[in-house]
Amino acid sequence: MYLRGGVESSGMARSAGMYLAYITQFFLGMNVVYAMVTGAWDQVPTGIVLFLIAAVPYIITWRTKIAFPWFVYFLASFALLIHTSGYIQARYITYPNWDDLAHLISGTILSLVGFVLILFVDRMRKYHLDPLGMATFILGFGLVGEYLWEVWEFTIDQTIGGSLAGPMQANNTDTMTDMIFVLIASIIVALGCYYYLNRNGSEKIVNEMMKDSTIKLWED
Repeated sequence: MYLRGGVESSGMARSAGMYLAYITQFFLGMNVVYAMVTGAWDQVPTGIVLFLIAAVPYIITWRTKIAFPWFVYFLASFALLIHTSGYIQARYITYPNWDDLAHLISGTILSLVGFVLILFVDRMRKYHLDPLGMATFILGFGLVGEYLWEVWEFTIDQTIGGSLAGPMQANNTDTMTDMIFVLIASIIVALGCYYYLNRNGSEKIVNEMMKDSTIKLWED
């Protein structure tokens, strides 16, 4: 289930998960097209930036041959699709709970970034963390990321009056609800990664990700 230049390491056809990631990335790009067609040119730069951010995992794999599990590519694209369509198609305004969904998905991808990060840090620094220690880091990483995001939203509201969809923070209840949804997502991912690490082992996971890479991040 790892991407090797767009193909699974077994040399067989692309996994269904990777096709799902590609389709999600496509719909993310179509939001930019939608903004152009509807004449919302002020939203086009935001759409392009979010599309490029979602493409970062693919670019990393292309340049370094470091292969992530398919769900990293999919969730990165899906999280940015939720945010992009929220702005460009005004879903943050049309659907009252769209922001909750966005934070749930964002909390998921934040925690997955923490998962990948702790795998590499543990290997490079030879900490030999157990699954529980890694899961604790993953949970904390998601929560810290959400805290910094809420600080960012507060700063934007106070300096320029909000984003394209209006004020980013309606009130204290809105802020706390966002943090709760990220907490839920972070707990789910931390638990999932805990069982994933227990079953496969961090050493095996990292070796599989680095199998085709020519980059040496540590000495064996």
